[in-house]
Amino acid sequence: MANGGAWRAVGRGERSSQQATDNRAMAWWESWFGEEYLELYPHRDLASARREVAFALARLGPDPTPLLDLCCGTGRHSLRFAERNLTPVGLDYSAPLLELAHARNQALRLVRGDMRALPFPDGSFRSIVNFFTSFGYFRSEADNFAVVAEIDRALEPGGRVLCDTFGLNFVLSRLVSEESRATGGREYRIRRWWNEETRRIEKEIEVRRDSSRETFRESVRAYSAEELTGMFERAGLQIEATWGDFDGNPVGPDCPRLIVLARKR
Repeated sequence: MANGGAWRAVGRGERSSQQATDNRAMAWWESWFGEEYLELYPHRDLASARREVAFALARLGPDPTPLLDLCCGTGRHSLRFAERNLTPVGLDYSAPLLELAHARNQALRLVRGDMRALPFPDGSFRSIVNFFTSFGYFRSEADNFAVVAEIDRALEPGGRVLCDTFGLNFVLSRLVSEESRATGGREYRIRRWWNEETRRIEKEIEVRRDSSRETFRESVRAYSAEELTGMFERAGLQIEATWGDFDGNPVGPDCPRLIVLARKR
């Protein structure tokens, strides 16, 4: 775990650049969350982050710490927890995103690691939050299940996890198949599509600057409420509630989000 607000790769989550590229193509999430991502998505709604944090805190229990912000990114939610005098541990794989989080608040405790192998001892946390569709990144369902198993391992008995991903029908009904943007001297061409066979939302981002051209990908597995809750239950977690948005409405055919609250037995 990072000390004094600094972040570093530690323990089981530590992976060298050689390990990341050895004998295989780099996964999309290893290359995309860097300079281009920050340029394309420079601002996220802080008001919505406050609302989401308030929603989580109302349901995690009266004393939710120690708390892990899993896939914390630039610290959008970690900062909102800190506003409430709660200091979470933030974990992410992307060094550029963690650097920005650290620049925003040097008191944040940030760790670089792989969510399939969390660099924390068993039972380290009373609460774990996973916001903004940071689940389902991996092509292998065994890897996605490994994330849930690690959440279960890292929670103390009776601890809770709140996981927030997208509502599939809502996203598909509003999917923009192609768009172009220009910012920071770069031109972005973005394509999106639904792969019915793999049950994944795919995105291709072509970046052009002067004479150079580079292509990045995003690929996220979509889950029904039954699939996601079933995965959590198989890992040993007990489902306490599900919602379709941060207003607390039930899961339905056109809900914007799929939010699951589960407790370690």
